[in-house]
Amino acid sequence: LEAVAQYGPLIQCIKSPSEKVQLTAVGENGLAIEYIDNPSEIVQLEAIKENPEAIQYISNLSERIKLEAVKENGFAILFINNPTEEMQLEAVRQNGYAIEYIDNPSEQIQLEAVKQEGLAIKYIDNPSEEVQLEAVRENGYAVQYIESPTEEMKLKAVKEDGFLIEYFNNPSEQIQLEAVKEDGFALEYIDNPSEEVQLEAVKQDGLVIEYIINPSKEVQLEAVKQNGRAIQCINNPSEEVQLEAVKQDSGVILYIDNPSELVQLEAVKQNGYAIEYIDNPSELVQLETVKKDGSAIRFIANPSERVQAEAVKQYGRAIQFINNPSEEVKSKAIKHNKQRQEDDFIR
Repeated sequence: LEAVAQYGPLIQCIKSPSEKVQLTAVGENGLAIEYIDNPSEIVQLEAIKENPEAIQYISNLSERIKLEAVKENGFAILFINNPTEEMQLEAVRQNGYAIEYIDNPSEQIQLEAVKQEGLAIKYIDNPSEEVQLEAVRENGYAVQYIESPTEEMKLKAVKEDGFLIEYFNNPSEQIQLEAVKEDGFALEYIDNPSEEVQLEAVKQDGLVIEYIINPSKEVQLEAVKQNGRAIQCINNPSEEVQLEAVKQDSGVILYIDNPSELVQLEAVKQNGYAIEYIDNPSELVQLETVKKDGSAIRFIANPSERVQAEAVKQYGRAIQFINNPSEEVKSKAIKHNKQRQEDDFIR
């Protein structure tokens, strides 16, 4: 008993094992039933529960054993000759993919299979529209195995995953819109999308503009509003588009060739450190920068005394980034730091 409890197939070495020993063996390894002559129904059930594939080693299977087997593992139907409708139903309810091993399944069997696993439709020849729809309801990806899906099926699919539009020829505008609403990058698989579809796509993710040929100004604006970095994908963006981009992300000024002073000012208003990416900023831009953040003076080459004064006024410790500050600038820095210490003490 101890031996078969450790390794069931050792039962082949035991002459006339008792039912208790048989149960212990198949409880450890259902396939050990191969070595048992005329196992009782209780032993057969125990073996199938441990491993449904044990059914292949049982002769003269009863209906009860067959049903129990497919309830445990739908694929056990592979070892049953001419399974009844009830057995087929139990098999696909347990695992929809079991329909692969059923010859000429009825529509009821097909429906049960795709309700359990929509992708099982790939094993069904000429499924009815009802079966197709049920499959897509369960799993939108099932649409890729349907030759001519209806509009309803397509809608259900792209609402689940916009990229499934890849499998449709000439999808309607409604399908396209639903696809890009689910994932803007689904636009990559749409030929000649309308401006409405383009707008919906860039609202989801501005970087989708990469896949749009000659986007309109409205589409460009919508893209950079959603993600300023989308400006990298736009050829010769207008000043208006540049302004919207730096409002959304000041750092994208790095990607703008020769930004106007207006665009530079907008960028540093958002974040003084944006000046790091501006070549030869005017004094006006420098002043706006240090008013926003005095420490940003570290990125300004040869700042004027006026700029230095504004920097230490905003942040006294900015003096550490100034070479040879004048006495007036030093005085303002000291005054600012002293005031800050007094404010901290009061708090």
